[in-house]
Amino acid sequence: MIVILFIFNIALALVLICWPIFISKKYLNLPFINPLTIHVAINFPVEIMKLIIGPIFLLEKGIFDVGYQYAVAASNFFTAFQVFGFVWFINFFSKYKFEKILPFQNFILAPTKLRYCSIIFFFLYGLFFFLLTSGEFGFFNWIINPREGYQLHRTGNGHWFALCVSALSISYFLRCLSKRNSDGIIQISIIYLFFSYFLGSKGVMLWYFESTLVILWFTGYKKLKFIATIGLPLVFLLLIFNLYLALGNNFEIASVMEYFDYFANGAVYYNSYINDEIKLFYGEVFAGSFWDYIPRALWNDKPVVYGITIINEYFYPGQAELTNTPAFGGAVTQFADFGWFGLLIFGFFSRDSFFFAISTFWIYRSPKAQWNKISAATAILMITNYAPGFGAFFPLGLQVILTLFLFILIYFTKKSKATNSRLLYIT
Repeated sequence: MIVILFIFNIALALVLICWPIFISKKYLNLPFINPLTIHVAINFPVEIMKLIIGPIFLLEKGIFDVGYQYAVAASNFFTAFQVFGFVWFINFFSKYKFEKILPFQNFILAPTKLRYCSIIFFFLYGLFFFLLTSGEFGFFNWIINPREGYQLHRTGNGHWFALCVSALSISYFLRCLSKRNSDGIIQISIIYLFFSYFLGSKGVMLWYFESTLVILWFTGYKKLKFIATIGLPLVFLLLIFNLYLALGNNFEIASVMEYFDYFANGAVYYNSYINDEIKLFYGEVFAGSFWDYIPRALWNDKPVVYGITIINEYFYPGQAELTNTPAFGGAVTQFADFGWFGLLIFGFFSRDSFFFAISTFWIYRSPKAQWNKISAATAILMITNYAPGFGAFFPLGLQVILTLFLFILIYFTKKSKATNSRLLYIT
């Protein structure tokens, strides 16, 4: 009986991974292939590695480890309340016609000015990248082995790395928005994928590929399936090469599996919790996360251990100071403070519930995004949702500030008002 429950627990997790597919059909009335299903399809292999394959290799009892099953159950509970939250919010937005409060819907952007803005952000990417790599490791060493730079030489420079990712992301998406033909978007995507490689992160390259497919979907590209079929293996080859640079002579199955230790780490945490070896923190983890808003370069006395790294420090003492902070799967961040109640609250009111609901409502239901007629409002929505890694390494508050800066830059490129229309144009 217990084996059946364990298998059901994992099967439910696989179903919940696919919840955006259900949302896209039920609440957004999209065709089967759409940006939400593209996201699920690209990330599903990685999720399988994290959820099942990694724990099989890394845990002595594999998927029958009690702590692992607890982690999967916690993840399922958290995700379920994210879905409940999304459904409630999108119905609320529809009922009260939230499309009316979206500003700057008539502020239409011209391709020329989008290209100018793209160049500005690409210049910022170059500046931030130089500042990131000019430390002890050195610019040329980083270029030769970006994975080592990313893993071992970001200490004290994490803010420059975060700015690099977001600046390149914005530059890429603005450049794509300036294009009206799919072939030009493919060429731009290849160029920017090349530059993303030097950031050293496996996830960033995957984000660029996903973003490319999403953009091609919005442009109505007829060969989208072909590009996905050809491109995905090539991207995974880049990821494997990136891993090879990091592992060198240790490039073997056991070492590779350590990159998918999320739920294995979660199992360690939940086993300790079940055995009463670690207590709930009652808000300390959540409150500590606000230290993310303060760059270490501005305050040298910023704590090394705060937020979720409190959990890291408990299991891996001293590693947080070395920037070695393994991730904990199983919604440990949300569970650590208030247990199951925390999963409910943080799930229902999560970013994936509220912000994802309101942005998808505006993009797909009303007023709906049109690639050949991009307004300032649509551009901001598209970038914050589909630019590869936009704001990924910033806490929510700093993401909002970054979005405001982006909007101000776009807005003040306007030169004149259209004389024969109520629309505002950037000419």
